[in-house]
Amino acid sequence: MIAYLKSLLVTLFIGLFLLVSSNHGWAKEEALRYHRKPIELEEMKQYQYIMFTIKNFESINKGMTEEEVLNLLGKPLNMKKEHRRYNRWTVHYFYPDGHVVNFRNGVVVGKE
Repeated sequence: MIAYLKSLLVTLFIGLFLLVSSNHGWAKEEALRYHRKPIELEEMKQYQYIMFTIKNFESINKGMTEEEVLNLLGKPLNMKKEHRRYNRWTVHYFYPDGHVVNFRNGVVVGKE
């Protein structure tokens, strides 16, 4: 009976260890994906020749990354970034005629 309980405890411990270690990797990946510093205007030179169009602006959807938006709309005329608590960011890209794309933690949350 004691040998059975010992083997059960070892099995539970190993299972718990595997569960915790696999979730830790996921949490680290999520942290890298959503808590990195926003792209600076100076780093957007490769997108400066992409022309802004209303058609491309209309194709912007929630959840798109900064790079996906830049590939569609090109370099914004201006941007505003706000560093929030826990190393999170809110960013606004300003395009011609008052069009704005809003990001939170690296992904689109809305457009105006």
